[in-house]
Amino acid sequence: MNIAMLKTKCLIIWLILISLFSFNKGFSHTKYFLFEEDSKEFAASSFRLNTYPLYKIKREVHLFNVMSKVQTFIGNKGIYNGQLDYNIMLFSILPDLDGLEDWYEINPDTVRSSMINFKDLEELHKKNTLSYFNTTVKQTTKYFNDYKLIIKKGDTYYAPKHCLLQFYAVRNRPQAFTNVYGTINTQDSAYSVLQFEKIFKGAYPSLQFPLYRIGEDPLSFLDWSRDRREYLSKKITLAQHATGYQFWTYVDWTQHEYNYDFERGIDRFVYAPEKGIIGGSFDFYFY
Repeated sequence: MNIAMLKTKCLIIWLILISLFSFNKGFSHTKYFLFEEDSKEFAASSFRLNTYPLYKIKREVHLFNVMSKVQTFIGNKGIYNGQLDYNIMLFSILPDLDGLEDWYEINPDTVRSSMINFKDLEELHKKNTLSYFNTTVKQTTKYFNDYKLIIKKGDTYYAPKHCLLQFYAVRNRPQAFTNVYGTINTQDSAYSVLQFEKIFKGAYPSLQFPLYRIGEDPLSFLDWSRDRREYLSKKITLAQHATGYQFWTYVDWTQHEYNYDFERGIDRFVYAPEKGIIGGSFDFYFY
């Protein structure tokens, strides 16, 4: 075999390897979590949201809360102003806007090697809510289609086509304490978006309010380690005189309009104690 033929053969092999690598990279390894409403390891709740009033699209978003109580030594035996602290792992099932079905049938045995358990989910929560000592601030704290839940209806299992996983730490304490990104604090001082916008413009008169930069060239001037956070907007009364808390997320737009800026997550939401997140908006997905 001459040198020219050998070089050609090596080039072909190299191109095949590159193609195989690209193919495998394109099919990222999705992990699955079996959602059980009656689990002994965690508390669970689920809610359906009608998207039409907000986005004029006749579809639904399904919220699945996986919650665990946390002993934080706050108040009297971990209860502060009548409330417990929780960790929340929120799965949001977003509609398939190119089709009519949001779920597909799945056999758990075929993805057994890709299944995660509740302990794995708790580890993900720690890594994405600054719960590790000496951790660095992560650019991405949410997962879009990297993790999906599996639900059971009758004898059949289903997985969603589009699933967003994000994490919250419910830590109820006086507003003087720091609330880092991913914190739900019902005892915090309340600021509506409009109130905060006035404060922002007073401090940064030459900058556009970050929440309003949707559709523009991606540009981040937030100091993410200090600025990103959830703000309590107001306390509301729910059905049967229950109390809910409305929050909004102070985070900018950092992706081009043809990419999902999923780090924004459920950017406005309602939290109900012991039930989890019961409603919210997903501007990154519908706008």
